[in-house]
Amino acid sequence: MKTTKQQIITVLLTLTAATLLVGCSKGAQVGSEDYSSRVTETDITASSTKPLAYCNQATGSEITSKMKVYQENNAVRMDLVYVRLTALPASFKNDQSYISMWKWLSNSAGSTYLDSSALEFVLIDSTNNQALTNWKTTLKWSDVASAASGLGITDPQTFFNRVNILVNLKDAQGEYDALKITHYNLTTHKAISQTDGLLPMFYANPNDYATEASGHARAEVLKNLHPFASQVGQGFSSTQYQSMANAFCF
Repeated sequence: MKTTKQQIITVLLTLTAATLLVGCSKGAQVGSEDYSSRVTETDITASSTKPLAYCNQATGSEITSKMKVYQENNAVRMDLVYVRLTALPASFKNDQSYISMWKWLSNSAGSTYLDSSALEFVLIDSTNNQALTNWKTTLKWSDVASAASGLGITDPQTFFNRVNILVNLKDAQGEYDALKITHYNLTTHKAISQTDGLLPMFYANPNDYATEASGHARAEVLKNLHPFASQVGQGFSSTQYQSMANAFCF
């Protein structure tokens, strides 16, 4: 299915209206008790001395993905994020499995909460911004093989290297911290593997990221997800970390 850019914009505007009506009763609270690891547009001025990561990469045992903020009128929308799948398992390519996406958060005490609703997403051709699918919560190769063939592509990885997946987080305030991509067996529907990554924007320097706005230490589970967690103490500056994060953009 292909739609015009105007139709995509119309769908996004509808999503925006719906998102504003969606509460997050179990999410982080705003103000001094805000535990979110994401930096919102209202935080940017106050955080001008702390460079931000607008893109990220998450590497799992089978799936590698990149994430990029969604911008509209030069402003970042926290309720949407772009995902690109850069490495896929063989069983997915053989149409023996499928993928779903989820959002989760953690507070400073290390308690985590996984939203029980699978996230909706749409696949968009990055070359012309046309939608290739309807909004969906599961993805298997047979769902998009026809669309790929229409682009002259038969290899799944070649197709996904070209496609941006626009994910509706239903999180206008940026309360959730991370995206989970889960790989399921098509027959048993049991999870085979999962890949977790921090949702951008967040502080590019892992030392800046280690402390919440409240002054509390960030939860270890989130600090360990920072893409440069293993490079703390190696002498990189905050701007260098930001450049490294920019390399994940697509």
